[in-house]
Amino acid sequence: MIRWCAIGDSFTYLNDHPDETNHYVTKGYLSRTLDSLRAHGLDAELTNIGINGSTTRDWLTAPLVPADFYTILLGTNDWHSGIPLDTEEDFSAARPGTILGNLSHLLPGLGRIRALSPEAKLLVMNPIERTDFVYLFDPFNNAPGSYAPEHGQKLSDVAEAIYVTCARHKIPALDLHKLCGVTPENAVHFKRVRTPEGIRDLPWPEYVGLPFDPVSDPYPYPPEAHFLTYDGLHPTDNGNEILALLLSGAMRFELRS
Repeated sequence: MIRWCAIGDSFTYLNDHPDETNHYVTKGYLSRTLDSLRAHGLDAELTNIGINGSTTRDWLTAPLVPADFYTILLGTNDWHSGIPLDTEEDFSAARPGTILGNLSHLLPGLGRIRALSPEAKLLVMNPIERTDFVYLFDPFNNAPGSYAPEHGQKLSDVAEAIYVTCARHKIPALDLHKLCGVTPENAVHFKRVRTPEGIRDLPWPEYVGLPFDPVSDPYPYPPEAHFLTYDGLHPTDNGNEILALLLSGAMRFELRS
């Protein structure tokens, strides 16, 4: 039996909380990956310790569990909240306070996973692109998409640095950002917005820059707007299936290597 522990933010957390997706998601990427592993003859059990809204900073102290294989998917909340990416030197020195420095505290040879499970394998993933996010149950919780920098950083730069840094340090990594195909252009079919001509359903990029009023505007992503995400950020069943196909293939390679 392979004990798999999943570390991450809301992408990971929501796998076990479909009610918090309004049941728009019937099966998350972790459960889909687990099904695929078992279908390929790998007996695995999953422990999901994802923390909703977490950044790499939270995982400096968040509780871990022993496992044979760890997956890590973090970075999108760091980008939005302005935690600096900084340099590979921070990663090498395990210097906390930056995305790369914080991340290194988890990884074998450098940090907490090695101390807890010395023989464990792992796979680091990087964050995917997003468009304008509006939380289903609280429209005041919203954020612009990754088509523009946040705090002077591009999400694509964060994703590339995580992947490249891990690769240089011989840490298995999956370039989810590049391979999954999710972009601000295709995250949703349209965004429902208020314009001078009234409420309209606008595709990318026509809705970019139009203000959103959480008090008076309608929720921008009704079910017919859903495509690879249902709220501009979190994956639908279609999006989760793409992530699971990529993750299952990468995990099977690492487990059999």
